[in-house]
Order: sequence, then structure tokens, then C-alpha cells
Amino acid sequence: MIVARGVMLAISAIAAFLARDPDSSVFRVVSFAWAGFGAAFGPVMLMALFWKRSNKWGALAGMLVGGIMVFVWKFLIAPLGGVWAIYELLPAFLCSLVAIVVVSLLTTAPEKSVVQVFEEVRQK
Repeated sequence: MIVARGVMLAISAIAAFLARDPDSSVFRVVSFAWAGFGAAFGPVMLMALFWKRSNKWGALAGMLVGGIMVFVWKFLIAPLGGVWAIYELLPAFLCSLVAIVVVSLLTTAPEKSVVQVFEEVRQK
């Protein structure tokens, strides 16, 4: 317990030190990481919960497209400025959704047993 409290104090001290610097890049790094997680996993979770036609190939495509699009938008498109200088989560999230729908429709549908479980859970 003493070690845990000591580690917690050390982490708190480091966080306080980083927070006092207004030019710290920690916020930008964390923001970029959350955009990647949100774009890669958010659409997959939504489609898995609300669209019974989504499948594993659509989910995989959505995760890849969302994760890659965060980098593409941040480093290639957003520097153009103007309307393109938006937070990378939004376009990456939308591209991931499109990839899930397109790939799921182009590949085989989930098995009937999976769809049946989806419908049973949805009715509850």
C-alpha cells in the first residue's frame, strides 16, 4: 500500500510539472491518440450494436481506415488550412463508417445464428 501511494504521488508530481508549462505538447499528443482510438473503434462499436449486417471484414476495414485516416488528415490534409483544418477525429470517424458499410455489403453476411442472437438482444 505504501508503494502504491508513493507511485501515485510521483505520477501526480510529474503531471503537475507537465501541466505548469503552457507550451507542453502533452495535450496535442493525447488529443491525437484519442482521435486514433475514437476513429478506429468508435464506428465499429456503433455498427456492431445497431446494424446487424456488419461483419468481421467490415469491422477490420473500418478500424484500418479510421486509424490511417487520422494520420492522413493530421499530416496531409489539415495543413492545407481553411475548412480542412478541423480535428482529425471527425473525418476519420466518417471514413471508418463508410468503410464498414461498403466492406460489409461486399462480403458475406453474418451467419443466421449471429443475426438471430442480434435480434434477440435487440428485443430485450
